[in-house]
Amino acid sequence: MHTAHWPAAAPVAEQRSISKHLIWYGGGVVVGFLIPFVFTSLLDIHHDLYYLVYFALAGGFLGAYVSATGVNMVELFTRRWKLSLGFGLLAAAFVVQAVLTRDDSTARPGGAYLWFEMFWRGAVYGAVDALLLTAFPVAVAFALHGQRLGTWTRRLTFALTSMVLVAAITASYHLGYEQFREDGVGAPEFGNAVISVPAIATVNPAGSVLAHMSMHVAAVVHSYETDTYLPPQTDAD
Repeated sequence: MHTAHWPAAAPVAEQRSISKHLIWYGGGVVVGFLIPFVFTSLLDIHHDLYYLVYFALAGGFLGAYVSATGVNMVELFTRRWKLSLGFGLLAAAFVVQAVLTRDDSTARPGGAYLWFEMFWRGAVYGAVDALLLTAFPVAVAFALHGQRLGTWTRRLTFALTSMVLVAAITASYHLGYEQFREDGVGAPEFGNAVISVPAIATVNPAGSVLAHMSMHVAAVVHSYETDTYLPPQTDAD
């Protein structure tokens, strides 16, 4: 009598995949804290140079995660992309309004340097933040659900898992900055929760990237010296 055991391999493989994503997520939480802590709290380098370091290290980590876990980036950014961008526009309007009403207008640089900062400290910084603090944890949550959200129960647990993972890495990252260790992370937690809604609702982070970029660009133009929206805090001189 012959008994086949092949079907058991699927649950084992799925458990290994879940473990791999969780390990990478844990690494992301640590990396997210260490980058700002080392390069702004310990070394205190110029903010534009810090962003270059941040972009390189965060981008390298996310690239390694995608390579190691096989996340399909094309599928991630093309599924329901119109709906994601639609939600992203709503989230962008909300967070831009928050920038304009929460923070007073501050001094800002002028000329070509302002345009550079709108691109570097605004658009690029916002995009990298969105990838690390929203797209990455949402991709992990999706993997933890076996990339299957066919029932309302699974969609609800995916949304809750995503919010928990987004909140944890958002807190870890912002606590790397001295200003948030002093003032708390309530403001960035709330803001990134709103920004993450498009990604969680559609499993496509495109709208969240748009919203995060919009918030950072608005902060550069309106409140360049903000202590909330553009860590590390700097002045216009």
